[in-house]
Amino acid sequence: MDGDPEIDLRVYHLWRGSWRRPWKAKLGTGYSNTYVRTRLGVDWGFLGTALRDRESVCLVADWAHTASVMILLARYLRSAPSAIWADTPQEHLRRPVLKKWLRERFLGWLLPRTNLIFASGEAARAALMRMGARSEQLITLPLFVDLTRPIEAAREHGAREEARKLRSQVGCGESGTVFSMIGTLVLEKKGQDIGLEAFAMCRQRTSMRIGLMVVGEGPDRPILEKRVKELGLRESVAFLGWREPDEMEAVYLATDAVIHPARYDPWPLTVPEAMSWSTVIIGSDTCGSILDRVQHGVNGFSFAAGLVEELAGILVNLSNHPEQLRCIGRQARVTAEQWPVTLGVSIVKSAIKRLLPSSDRGEVCTLEVRAR
Repeated sequence: MDGDPEIDLRVYHLWRGSWRRPWKAKLGTGYSNTYVRTRLGVDWGFLGTALRDRESVCLVADWAHTASVMILLARYLRSAPSAIWADTPQEHLRRPVLKKWLRERFLGWLLPRTNLIFASGEAARAALMRMGARSEQLITLPLFVDLTRPIEAAREHGAREEARKLRSQVGCGESGTVFSMIGTLVLEKKGQDIGLEAFAMCRQRTSMRIGLMVVGEGPDRPILEKRVKELGLRESVAFLGWREPDEMEAVYLATDAVIHPARYDPWPLTVPEAMSWSTVIIGSDTCGSILDRVQHGVNGFSFAAGLVEELAGILVNLSNHPEQLRCIGRQARVTAEQWPVTLGVSIVKSAIKRLLPSSDRGEVCTLEVRAR
């Protein structure tokens, strides 16, 4: 919504970064954005703004922190418009009995009292309704990706040359099939160990040249590296570590298919991002974006979470029949093009019009976002 004369956007970030996303690039440019400063878990300045300002919509993108909860309570007490943007709530997580009970009671009270709730996908929408949200409050707002950059990057010599080097790191040049796993290396959630085991099975069952790039950092990297050595895959697997946004361009250009073998992932951005690059996506059926976007065998593939054998079968089929990659990749791109960023902006603006009166300039609002 940058540059839209009808939107006065102000963004408040909870963190500058974390071990999961150690950004070096300067993000959040082109609009008013700042980082909260908490004392006793609360940003008192922002809380004061939330209490005073009744002319804007405050959109909270993370309800799991004291600072966010206080903002939502302040808006409710002032009868000021507020909204929540939520992934699929992780109800499967084990929590202490008292914490679980308090969380259920609080969310059961909060959700019906929030003006609007944006759900990142259909699984999120269904879960939020089970937790007390009403259908008239809910608006589906999945994550959106840049559709123009893949086209531009494919024309750039530097990006293509870097992609060629990456393919050579895993033993593939112009020929062969390169798979990638992209995400934080936390096996309990992201399941890269499942993907690695399936890749090893594929190596045993095909005579075709294949390689695997592991992109991301996390506490479980040593476990994966050890397993790579045990499986004798050091010549075929490369750990690329954390990659900045502009460095991901070469990764996608070098990749024939992305594997997302998560045990559970609410709505992974990797899925629509890979599809925007005309890259085949292979993901588990517990991922929200796989359920929402992927038609098995048409624009990507899905498999039952945790079933290494099923995933291996998909990898073997693609390795032995690489001609499928281009056709399915084209269909993935067609799907991605149905969700341009402009659609996301339109969804948000239409929702805000339900909450704010118009002015001489049209629909003017301050959208205050508390996000990771």
